[in-house]
Amino acid sequence: MDQFDELLHQRAAEESFPLPEDYAGRVFQTCAALDENSRRRQRRHWETWVAAALALFITIPNVSPSAAAAMAEIPGLGALVKVVTFRSYAYNDGHSSMDISVPELSGSDAADTVNQEVHAYTDELMTQFYKDCERIGNGYQDLRVSSVVLTNTDTWFTLRIDATQTEASSYAFSRFYHIDKATGQMISLRDLFRDGTDYVSVLSNEVLRQVEAQMSANQALAYFPEDFAGIDAEQNFYLDANGNLVLVFDEFAIAAGSMGMPEFTIEKNIYQDLLKEAYQKGFV
Repeated sequence: MDQFDELLHQRAAEESFPLPEDYAGRVFQTCAALDENSRRRQRRHWETWVAAALALFITIPNVSPSAAAAMAEIPGLGALVKVVTFRSYAYNDGHSSMDISVPELSGSDAADTVNQEVHAYTDELMTQFYKDCERIGNGYQDLRVSSVVLTNTDTWFTLRIDATQTEASSYAFSRFYHIDKATGQMISLRDLFRDGTDYVSVLSNEVLRQVEAQMSANQALAYFPEDFAGIDAEQNFYLDANGNLVLVFDEFAIAAGSMGMPEFTIEKNIYQDLLKEAYQKGFV
């Protein structure tokens, strides 16, 4: 990186970058002003200009968080801007190893809230990892944390954080973070349902029904229905392509480790009457 690049990044980090409100409109106005002959004559110049504009469009939000937030507020533009950086941590002492990579979101207060929760969660995992290093000495352990964006539409965003801890055996678990873009709020399972509704029992009964049906069809399955007391009020979930709830259980939570992380798709007709009015017609 040359001195100019370093200066650019430093200025972007230290100073606000007010994005013109008519930034997107200027491109379309310029297109409309060109007649067909002008387009042909100036095609090479136009392609060069567009390439430069796109480079600026991509670079600004990545070097300036304030510019990214401003771009996200432009009608019709925010949903197209995806600004993602990563917090990464690695450790290896020859016995214990750790590899954590989680995204940093930008563009809204809800994104900031997700960042805070993800940071707190990964900090907790790292703290426990280092404690375990002291406990096991020269023993072996490994911690891997990764992520994937499951949904990113105009109305809904879901980030999944996957972790695997390995010592004598391995243990896999996940956390899901949701943003309702229509309200600008971070959402948990309870936020989908009207106050006073017993959605926990309704969803729990359906999970148990599916467990028993699967075990009847395949006796080799190792669920623990007798130990299942019901889902958590803040149960891990995501939305499938049809907008159905998919409830996700950590390894060993409802079945033997050989079953991995069981997932149960709950059809909308089972819980739709319990949803808040805003979600009656769907989520995504």
